[in-house]
Amino acid sequence: MKKLSLFALCFVLLGTPAYAAESTYTMEQAVKKALVDNRSIISAQKSSEASKSALYSARGAFGPSVTASYGITHDPYSDFQKELSMGRDYDETMYTFGAQLRQPLFQGFQLLNNAQKAKLQSEYDELQLKKTNIAIVNQVQIAFLQYLMAEESVLSAQKAVARADEQRSIATEGYQVGIRPKIDVLQAEYELSSSEARLIENENNLNSVRAKLNSLLNLPVEKDITYVGKLDSVPYSITFEEAVKKAFAQLPDVKMAEKSMNMAEKDLGFAKGTFLPKIDGIIQYTSTGRNWKTDEALKAYKYDQSLYLTTPRENTTFGIQATMNVFNSGQDFFKVRQAKHGVEALKAQVELAYNNAALNVKVCLLQLQDALRTVDVSRRALDSARQFYDDAKTRYEYQIGTNLEMLTAQSDLADAELNFISAKANYLISLSNLYVSLGEIKPNLTTK
Repeated sequence: MKKLSLFALCFVLLGTPAYAAESTYTMEQAVKKALVDNRSIISAQKSSEASKSALYSARGAFGPSVTASYGITHDPYSDFQKELSMGRDYDETMYTFGAQLRQPLFQGFQLLNNAQKAKLQSEYDELQLKKTNIAIVNQVQIAFLQYLMAEESVLSAQKAVARADEQRSIATEGYQVGIRPKIDVLQAEYELSSSEARLIENENNLNSVRAKLNSLLNLPVEKDITYVGKLDSVPYSITFEEAVKKAFAQLPDVKMAEKSMNMAEKDLGFAKGTFLPKIDGIIQYTSTGRNWKTDEALKAYKYDQSLYLTTPRENTTFGIQATMNVFNSGQDFFKVRQAKHGVEALKAQVELAYNNAALNVKVCLLQLQDALRTVDVSRRALDSARQFYDDAKTRYEYQIGTNLEMLTAQSDLADAELNFISAKANYLISLSNLYVSLGEIKPNLTTK
């Protein structure tokens, strides 16, 4: 039992996954964790590594290749042959070994185009990896901000429940002493129930967002991870011209469209190369032997030595081979036309990518500006709602105001708090989206 307990302790200390040591994450820590462990990013990394291997393979096609072969052929003598050999059963066995070295000298630029296309594909996959990183960072940041928003919403809902419960107590006491009607108590209890239902909804939303964020960080969705941060506005200012210039220079989508067009141009060059000859340099070696037997063995069995080769015959040749496709019913011609149309189509896609990048930058800038104004408006609305609630509470306590006025003030204050929380989160989400449109990664959404 002691050995088993010791083994269990070692398993807990050494076998626990790395994420068990971390239970609290800031936004920057969450982003860095996702960049290392997110499955989508790992998949993109492996695709990028695969394309690099394809590039090395394409470059290897420029070098020589060596093939070797070895064969054994056994041909027993026929009855007629046996009669000619006075009844002796001679079996003929042929041993052949060959090796060939082939060096491409000219392949109609197809090897060059293929290698250049492989290089473009490798660069394309690297851009795809960068695009995936940016997208995952954006998803993590949005989920993180939604978590903070849900967390503040829970606190706001708890305050709303406390205010509603206080109002219910005041209305109940007033009814018991005969200064408030029964309807005030019923309305207060209804408001309390509504506030509690809203609290439950916000708590459920908080747990759901936490599970989503855990999944993005490749953590168990059921693990109770704490994400810490504040929904403080981060100042950011950039002109549309500066933003578009940045997007054109570093946005993966734009560069990927250009790489696709360049690869299509290489396909066109490859198709044109089918009309040119292919030239290879060849060195070939062969070694042939028949029934490898020693002279002593032949004499011992009284075999005709002229029918056997006691040593293999060797031969080495050097040559140049040129091949060219003369006619194939228009297949190569239409492949060239197909490649040309493909290039033209992707040129249009490049122009579209630039237009979409500029449009996305403009939309994100407008959303950021609107979100910033909304934060200011919702802050002023929250101040007014608090003042209105304080006034209504005072009026109700002094029996000057009505219960309906008090309940309205409570509801307006709860809505104003949630609107302010949502406005702060939406501003930061808009900032994260703007960074995506610029092709940038800012782990903690700072401008540094």
